[in-house]
Amino acid sequence: MEFTEFAQKIKPIIGGSYSTHVFTRTLFESIITEEGLLQIEDISENTFKAYYNGQTKITKISQRILPHIDPEQFIAYLDGFPEATTQRLCDTFESDIEGIDLYNAAEKIAYYFEEILTMAAAQKRKSTPKSAKKESDKTPHDILAERVLASGQAIADVWGNAISNLVSSTTSTDTLDENRLSPTDSAFLERFKRQVDPLLTYCMDHDPTGEGTKLSLADEINDFLQSWKYDVRKIQDACLRKLVVDAMQVLGDYTYYISDKFLRWIPDTDILWFRNESIEEGNQLRDVLRPETIKKRTEMKDIYVRLYPIPEDNTDTNALEIPSKQTTNESPYSSADILLLEEFTADYDEIMVTLIGENYAESLIDMTLPSKIKDLYETKWMSKADTFADPSLKSYVFGLLGELNNVSNSFLASGSATPFLGSSRTKIRNLYVKLHPDQFAGTFPYDAFIDDWDDGEYY
Repeated sequence: MEFTEFAQKIKPIIGGSYSTHVFTRTLFESIITEEGLLQIEDISENTFKAYYNGQTKITKISQRILPHIDPEQFIAYLDGFPEATTQRLCDTFESDIEGIDLYNAAEKIAYYFEEILTMAAAQKRKSTPKSAKKESDKTPHDILAERVLASGQAIADVWGNAISNLVSSTTSTDTLDENRLSPTDSAFLERFKRQVDPLLTYCMDHDPTGEGTKLSLADEINDFLQSWKYDVRKIQDACLRKLVVDAMQVLGDYTYYISDKFLRWIPDTDILWFRNESIEEGNQLRDVLRPETIKKRTEMKDIYVRLYPIPEDNTDTNALEIPSKQTTNESPYSSADILLLEEFTADYDEIMVTLIGENYAESLIDMTLPSKIKDLYETKWMSKADTFADPSLKSYVFGLLGELNNVSNSFLASGSATPFLGSSRTKIRNLYVKLHPDQFAGTFPYDAFIDDWDDGEYY
């Protein structure tokens, strides 16, 4: 419904003898905070009259006031009218607002009005991809694709403002205790996880500056935002509410960077590609899109960590101790095995050191490391590892691949730590030493200094 239709429907019921421009101003004033009043004080009587008559769109005023909208104020405004008036409102809007009745009319109409303003604010930009076909040549798929592409900017414009007034009402706590949630909040949490998980993981795993982005992403994000725009207010736990708000904020912001400003549609596909067809677009890609999307994806990772924290049993942040190097010029392996081992450790040293180190949990949660482990194994070492000749060395290699695959598969499947992670880290530490015979000359001295060295291993 357009604002002009809404205003003309509601004025005969609650407008009394107000002129159209006074009544229209009153509608806006009744749904915004005191800070929002400053945004409309310079708007003329003629403009408000034009809003009412539909001669002027409310796009600009909606964008001004969106950060200051408070439907609860409009509910209080409507609650000030007698019950007979409320019943007339029900009768007038029953064909437009599903489930409206005498008891929920004020709330239903208030949020309906908020939705009108939100959608009006989104109508500012409707750009067309540079690669678009002539209107007469467009297929329905072409038209839909262009609209989806352009929607990213509009969603960012709207939700970037709309979320700001939710942020101000939340606390700064970041620690979510699921065990203390009420049954209602627990249900909200499960629904939130189900809806936000695929969005966060897709955005974290896909770099819009180096690969294609699915065409539907902006609309999927918008569906998520629409799903929570009212329910987020019903969450009682402050930490959970802030987590939802933060997710809404970063995902809403992210749609700006997957809009037509930065991405172009590849015809006859469902893929968006980064713009890099001119010097200006190249500079934009390097100076804006790449650093900003990295920043937003990092924020998503932080939200993911808050949503799926490492269990306390697996929060050992201390780096595992590595035995002191005892270099030797002798190697027990053939020249062919030595060359193959050098290639293997070049691929896996960084992974092993990361898992041994203090910040292993962070690298696992952002899914970069589990995905790298999976890709290395499937594309290269699943077959190549069998070419090692020395049986002991081969057992070390397969032992490491097994431990890494267990860790990777666990996180790719569930996104959280498993009980075996602590022991896996110790085994990976031990295998790291065994796979560098030129740096660590034998295991005997290590028994005296590291209690868990080689404990229970029979490779």
